Amino acid sequence: MVIEAGEIGRGCSFGNAGLIAVDHIQPLARPDVLLGAFGMLTDPLGPLHLRWPSLPSLLPWLARFALAARPVTVRQGTQILATLLREAVVAWKRLVPDPGEQLLRHQGYLTLFETAKAARTAEKESQLLRQHGIRFDLVSASDIRAMCPALKRDMHAGRFYPDAIYTTDPFELVRSLCRSFVADGGTVMEGQRVREILIEAETAVGLKLADSEVRAGSIVLAAGSGSPELIRPLGVKAPLTSERGYHVMVDEREIALSIPLLFAERGFVATPMATGLRLAGTVELGARAPDWRRADILRRHAEELFDHPGLTERSRWFGDRPTLPDYLPMIGVVPGYRNVTLAFGHQHLGLTLAAVTAELVSEILQSGVPRHDISALSVSRFA
Repeated sequence: MVIEAGEIGRGCSFGNAGLIAVDHIQPLARPDVLLGAFGMLTDPLGPLHLRWPSLPSLLPWLARFALAARPVTVRQGTQILATLLREAVVAWKRLVPDPGEQLLRHQGYLTLFETAKAARTAEKESQLLRQHGIRFDLVSASDIRAMCPALKRDMHAGRFYPDAIYTTDPFELVRSLCRSFVADGGTVMEGQRVREILIEAETAVGLKLADSEVRAGSIVLAAGSGSPELIRPLGVKAPLTSERGYHVMVDEREIALSIPLLFAERGFVATPMATGLRLAGTVELGARAPDWRRADILRRHAEELFDHPGLTERSRWFGDRPTLPDYLPMIGVVPGYRNVTLAFGHQHLGLTLAAVTAELVSEILQSGVPRHDISALSVSRFA
């Protein structure tokens, strides 16, 4: 049984950039990001924005973020993320056999560097990707012009990930998984918020909903930003914050792209989808009401980068990514409650790591031991 607080597929997966982002092997909690954060925060068009009135409540999370940027922690985080990302594509192919490529496109994506400085800075990351077995091809400015004629300005260099995949419709992808689950005998309860995990004699026995209870032999908690309050009574601490992201959908006929493009300096992604071209990105910390100027920035980026002024906007969206300070998910069994498994906090990699996380959780449920050492993702690491 799947119990969903809202409508299946309407969470933050609805609005993501659609990439299975195999290159995101480094946690964002690292020294170079700390050093560059001030510059990004003072740039009104930058990829990072902080709602300053929320700073006092964010300080504990930011302090843990700074601690997680220690080199040894970054190395451990990079190792586990690289291990999972190497399997992300094949896990999705096992989960969604899609011979017609209607929902998953196997065409790769392109990361672009607009300046020589950005390309030089990225060389260290390229070495790290090679060390961890992430395959990519370096592409020149002339290669990029040939691959992306819609660009109106020259890029300095890029990396093409030929093994990567992306979805043309994240919402429909999740809905198709739901239909398969039901066809296999599963039950789905939408619009039902879990109030608490029921405990009897120090054992989890089920879930309390708004007006009913569900008994359960095993519980998998994948409730995103709603997870911390549910696991607090079990003795697990999860200092999670919500990172807000935005997207804008524009008419795909105005900017013809054959593959997704990720613009490194801008933290901006353009993905061709079934319902239009999705412009996605930005990180906003401490957000409450949506700041639609962040969506305007995405449009402005597109109008600067592509040879089409005055884009026709179809829709805009915002959503909150559940993020722990070390930028690693929390996956594993709750100490003292062997029948409760946690799987949340995937930050920007929710779609990317969904299928491989599902396999790890399945292995935990069946044998108690996942195929990889995931101690870096321990549910008690913030105790």
